[in-house]
Amino acid sequence: MNSKLIYCDHNATTPVHSDVQASFVEALSVYGNASSLYQLGRQAKEAIEFSRQQLADCLGASVDQLIFTGSGTEANNHVLMQAIYLKRQSSDPVHILVSSIEHSSVKEMTTYLKSFDIECDFIPVDDNGCIDISVFKGLFKSYTRLVSVVLANNEIGTIQDIQLLCEIAHEHAALFHTDAVQALGKYHIDVNQLNVDFMSFSSHKLYAPKGVGALYIKDETNVNPLLYGGHHERGLRASTENVPGIIAFGTAVSRIDVSYYQQHTESLIEFLKQEFLVLDGVVVNAANSPLRLTNTLNITFSGCSGYALAMNCDLEGIALSTGSACSVGSIEPSHVLDAIGVSVDDNKSSIRFSVGLTNSIEEMHVVAKTVKEIVDRLRSC
Repeated sequence: MNSKLIYCDHNATTPVHSDVQASFVEALSVYGNASSLYQLGRQAKEAIEFSRQQLADCLGASVDQLIFTGSGTEANNHVLMQAIYLKRQSSDPVHILVSSIEHSSVKEMTTYLKSFDIECDFIPVDDNGCIDISVFKGLFKSYTRLVSVVLANNEIGTIQDIQLLCEIAHEHAALFHTDAVQALGKYHIDVNQLNVDFMSFSSHKLYAPKGVGALYIKDETNVNPLLYGGHHERGLRASTENVPGIIAFGTAVSRIDVSYYQQHTESLIEFLKQEFLVLDGVVVNAANSPLRLTNTLNITFSGCSGYALAMNCDLEGIALSTGSACSVGSIEPSHVLDAIGVSVDDNKSSIRFSVGLTNSIEEMHVVAKTVKEIVDRLRSC
């Protein structure tokens, strides 16, 4: 077993960076309620607004277009809940479009929305996880009100042409949301260029603690509150703010260097890919997507249980995943791999490697050697 854990599951969550941790610990002393008028409250409020400005600067947004949430899941749910409000406003039908490779926080919401007689259709993707534009255009109805397409998929790394998809949605008078949880810090994002109406983020994918997310809202007249109570976050998200978490999120945002991140992680993933492709029965899933996250490699080792491979790697001190972290405890086939046409058997033989800033090429040598040995052993059983 390796003496040091080698962490290759950064798309599930990231380790907290030392600078971010220091800012979080220091922020614990900022204990005032940001809604209070006295000095301690104003101090907390100023800290929150500083972090909001940091995120706004990163995205090209204005500060009044951003609210902090409790998670990326909450941000996604907040947007999709708007379909219910639209349904209640009139007797007209409401239709939404959601890509077939969305995170569970969007995918599972569609089942809930259907209980309100909201029509939900899934947008198919090709074998690289990309949406076919001609097919996409044909899915719109006269009463399509909202479209949700993930910017960067957490399992296969495919990046969608959000700008074009959003343009088409707007031509059909539909609002557009994108889940950018996996993209922030890994890919250049400009909300004005993309022209989306809503965009979701999460702090713990960015080397910050869990418990804070954010939602970009281009025009807040298009959204109702998800939580009711106080007037926090301009009345759109009642709850006393997680001040230390928000401060840490801002610190993490201030450290973003997309060019360095892409250069660093791409070299690690390329090394792993070449090492694994020498084996028989190995397929890189969504290998030819035009644009993809540089840190993500989803690979099938045919004839080898992905679950067993992940567990054996864990015994050797290597942490990796069979897919979405929200599916832990389940060995059901990945809905993302199913959507790109991977067979059930190959689906269950697939593993996701997602590396990050804390990984090194020396670690990848150990990972490649260990994984190949385990695959050989499992295949011979």
